[in-house]
Amino acid sequence: MAATLQAANVLEVSGSADWNHDADKSERLWIIALGAMVVVHLWFGLIATSFRLDETATWWVVKDGAAEAARRSFYWSGQSPLFYWTAWLSSRVFGLSEISLRIPSVLAMSGAVYFLYRIAERIDKATAGLTALVFLCLASYFAIDARPYAVAFFFLTLSIWAFLRWLDSGRPVEAMIYVLAGAGVAYAHCLMASALGATAICGIVALRKQPRRLVWLVCCWVSIALFCLPLLPQLRLFYSGRSSHTYSAAPSLSQFVDSFLPGAPWSAILLGGWICVLFHKDVTVVRRCAGPAALLAVAWSLFPQVFLFVLSSVGDLQLYVLKYYSSALPGQALLFGILISSIRPSAARKLIAVALALTSILMQGRGAVRSHGSEDWRSAMQFVKKEASSQQPVLIMSGFVEAADFASLRKPALRDVLFAPQVVYGEPDKTIRLPNAFSGHDYADLENVAGQLENEPRFFLLTENADRTYETWLLGRLGSRCRSEQRGRERFAEVWLTRFTCER
Repeated sequence: MAATLQAANVLEVSGSADWNHDADKSERLWIIALGAMVVVHLWFGLIATSFRLDETATWWVVKDGAAEAARRSFYWSGQSPLFYWTAWLSSRVFGLSEISLRIPSVLAMSGAVYFLYRIAERIDKATAGLTALVFLCLASYFAIDARPYAVAFFFLTLSIWAFLRWLDSGRPVEAMIYVLAGAGVAYAHCLMASALGATAICGIVALRKQPRRLVWLVCCWVSIALFCLPLLPQLRLFYSGRSSHTYSAAPSLSQFVDSFLPGAPWSAILLGGWICVLFHKDVTVVRRCAGPAALLAVAWSLFPQVFLFVLSSVGDLQLYVLKYYSSALPGQALLFGILISSIRPSAARKLIAVALALTSILMQGRGAVRSHGSEDWRSAMQFVKKEASSQQPVLIMSGFVEAADFASLRKPALRDVLFAPQVVYGEPDKTIRLPNAFSGHDYADLENVAGQLENEPRFFLLTENADRTYETWLLGRLGSRCRSEQRGRERFAEVWLTRFTCER
């Protein structure tokens, strides 16, 4: 029986005894120090910055209590209130602020890093430390995002860790954790559950000669599906509003290939390490693990992209964007950890680890971006309220695609959330609200807007992107007496402010 369970272990180690002497305490201390640097710069350095657009919707969902959060999560985002309840609880303990709404993500990502470390530790500690560091470099954005992705990462890594332990031991308690945590992924964010497909692939391969245990694995999958049945109304609502959620185009083959790599800088660093292996006589590669370990890393790295690519190619849900296939990031970190830890000596691995950490800090830290998500709504609203007097109009274009036309703006249930950044950080005294995109079909409403500006010597236009369609229309409609000046990226990141000056 012991031999059978050992054969079922999907993370068999090859050459571990020969390897561990090279993964010394010094290397572990290096990785801990680099990880701490990443956390300080990318977590705590940005946690108090302005909300990005989608985070302001989270603020709106939770601001009026747990019951209201559940109701709003259903009709606004089409997902369970699990994350919103954690955000609401944090806001009641620490206050309704940027930091308090991001604390659940910080805690969840800390748990995800821990369980990913435990998964990679089944190979050895060198691989585990490097895997955790790579994951910090790749996914720290989600650690301070007041959105459900970090919570989904936590349940995903917990579920796969329990799955691997169940393959080893066959104990029911670990199967139960696998099932409950797997369902938790779907309750956090249904699209993130696609990564559980990696466990299906690895489970079938590992248990193909053990039909009884394979039946138990199928029962686990059925149990996960049954636990997720209460989510069907949310999924139907999500699908019925797919035109609002599917804002990306159908994925191209090049996008599909690019998504297999976690990022050009990180991939370039790894490639550089392997070039060093090829041309430096003192650098070698050892065989890190047996085939099943590589199967888990590769399946986890690729399955979410393949699933969403097929879904986006054959259906009308265009969802092929990073945040929806981000559930592949822990798998990519595991794959990178295996590849980097295969390089000897320890000094070469340290060099690659330093390059990864510094690149992440330089590209994602305060030196590169002013705010989390590159949308500095707080500074933009403070500036426009100071710049515009109580008598000068400020036209505000909604950043949400749900604000498709003027009729959407008049719906009572959507009135505040479509302009959540202004609700959070304060609207100017004289505001004119605009849909997300200019449409000539809204002729009467557009003429009403133009009529309010006819005799204004100065007014402003605030937008969430660099689309200048409204600006062009205003200049054409009001004539040559008006000129515009745009301010944007250098001051408010991806929030753009245009000032119009008109001669009387």
